[in-house]
Amino acid sequence: MQYNYNLRAVVRTFQLLAISKLSAIILVVAALVAAQTVVPVAQFRSIELHDGGHVTLRHGPTQTVTLLKGSTDCGQFTVSDGGWLVIDKYKGRCPRKYELEIEIITPYIAEILVADGGRIQSRGSFPRQADIKTVVRNGGTIDVRTIVTDRVTASVEEGGGIFVMPQTVLFASVVSGGQITYWGDARLESSVRHGGAITKGTADKTDKPLSELSPP
Repeated sequence: MQYNYNLRAVVRTFQLLAISKLSAIILVVAALVAAQTVVPVAQFRSIELHDGGHVTLRHGPTQTVTLLKGSTDCGQFTVSDGGWLVIDKYKGRCPRKYELEIEIITPYIAEILVADGGRIQSRGSFPRQADIKTVVRNGGTIDVRTIVTDRVTASVEEGGGIFVMPQTVLFASVVSGGQITYWGDARLESSVRHGGAITKGTADKTDKPLSELSPP
């Protein structure tokens, strides 16, 4: 009798362990699925990021916005009449340190703005385009070195950094701190007021990741 009781106890223990492991697997899968959420938005031509987060830009024939980390309960995605995709990291009562990571696939991008922190970075090759405008205000980073562009307009106001590789001309402006770094031999028209820097990147750092570049 004691033997049967112990056997039943062992079997029950294994069943509980199996259920626990299965529940853990289900939770992990659910979390991964929740984290990889396609966000439905209208067509856009420009991107604006507020208050932090990391946006990766990739080239593709169809626009898609995918939430890799974070939650649509906290982050907000809207498209304005002017074709701006506006991403707000905080739209309500959210944990102050929650992570927001987004992947955007688009055939073309006209303007990029980062305000109050965050990073927008292009990855992979893009077809050559005529121009692009980039703005950083009150901190943040824009890195569009992989977007081949003839004319680049770059502006940093009150801190932050922009990394670009113009082909023909760069219109660069820094006000009250910040840094613009460019590569190549494009013509430069620049203005620095009340601190900041506009510098030409060295050849050995052309393809370096942001983590290996000097912080702005």
